[in-house]
Amino acid sequence: MEVYVILVEPECAGNVGFIARVMMNFGFKNLVIVNPKVELDGDARIFASHAVEVLENAVVVDSFDEAISLVDFAVGTTSRIGGDYNVLRVPITPKMLVERIFDFKGRVGLVFGRESIGLTNEELASCDLIVTIPASEAYPVLNVSHAVAIILYELFTYRRKFGAGRFREASRVEKEMLIKYFEALLEAIDYPEHKRSIAHLIFRHVIGRAFISGREAYTLMGVFRSALIKLGASLP
Repeated sequence: MEVYVILVEPECAGNVGFIARVMMNFGFKNLVIVNPKVELDGDARIFASHAVEVLENAVVVDSFDEAISLVDFAVGTTSRIGGDYNVLRVPITPKMLVERIFDFKGRVGLVFGRESIGLTNEELASCDLIVTIPASEAYPVLNVSHAVAIILYELFTYRRKFGAGRFREASRVEKEMLIKYFEALLEAIDYPEHKRSIAHLIFRHVIGRAFISGREAYTLMGVFRSALIKLGASLP
């Protein structure tokens, strides 16, 4: 598993530096920064301390979509938890996350939002899984650098305890194709139009939580393909 830390429009140079430092502390070096709102020198380099190389090697991209295209599995983060009817904000904990992704091969992106507003609903909807860090209800919003540290710590300690995993997870391309087959099936069975968007989100999150393998993705696509052919519907 190759881990990427993705920062979306960071607004504080000090936080960027601290994040680079904590990445180095736990042995992670792949940093992606989306449309930074601060200079990546000066304070960022000062707070990075001996982890300046993480900053120097960071990949800077213009958009959120460009960033998540670099990974096979995107994990969004949020401090706001929803209920059964808010599928965008039904998260798991960092510990649950590492237990689920540990055995998979591929590129995993940990996506962290802006200091001011976090990730938007649209950005969360594009992620495969949502994670939240349990904290006091009185003030549940952590500094982004602290959130990065907690999740990377969980990954680091789990890796040290159990070694490296061997299972190849389905790639982003494979999962997106599986979703296209699912959407084609919804259309073929004339599923109510106004319910399709929520069904799409739920299916995306289900395959995200399941961490399906490439073989499982192709097996499901085969099932959907057979159903579409049986229904006389067009294939995606």
